[in-house]
Amino acid sequence: MTRIEQFGWRGAVEPGIGRGGSAHGDYYHLVCNEAGGEIIARKKKSNFMTKDAVKPITGDFVRFRYNRQGESHITEVLPRFSRFERKDPAARRKAQTLAVNFDTLFVMMSLNEDFSTARIERYLDLSRERGEADLAVVVTKMDLREDGDEAFLDELAQTVDGRARILKISSRTGEGLAEVASYVTARRTLAFIGSSGVGKSTLLNTLAGRDWMP
Repeated sequence: MTRIEQFGWRGAVEPGIGRGGSAHGDYYHLVCNEAGGEIIARKKKSNFMTKDAVKPITGDFVRFRYNRQGESHITEVLPRFSRFERKDPAARRKAQTLAVNFDTLFVMMSLNEDFSTARIERYLDLSRERGEADLAVVVTKMDLREDGDEAFLDELAQTVDGRARILKISSRTGEGLAEVASYVTARRTLAFIGSSGVGKSTLLNTLAGRDWMP
């Protein structure tokens, strides 16, 4: 298996295909099959100047021209099989694309005072046009469960109404983590969304087995 396939590429393997990692202005860190598996490439500005041009973001598969002696250039963003976008009906600008090419989207909500089925409903609505990806709602901090919380969880189940799988976890006690870990398999990309403090970084660090994110 080539390196680009390990990072989720589904099409025919050919030279000049990479997947975007971190972005710094017009420069992107790409995973690819050239140059030992990683290069830095610059977006070729003339290819992305039209109004409808899709600009690369982290997670995109792109086509690039590799220059062994100098600067490599990204020439095209390849079709996305999934995406998550934030839309503002009051704004005139286009929707902001936050994540692309993921196999599973985890919508996270913690079992504390910020618990809100209305927020989950909003995320589910935004996820409706996600494409081919699976969808799961993750309730974190189940170790904080108190008397009366079952009513909130029942309300959540009614809100989700079969549109997504519901996973209940605690990174502190380990409850439910095996279910989330079952999604962590080769060639699959996971995306995690949720409010600040919901436990995204804690869950990622737990799954990775190390302090990967601050």
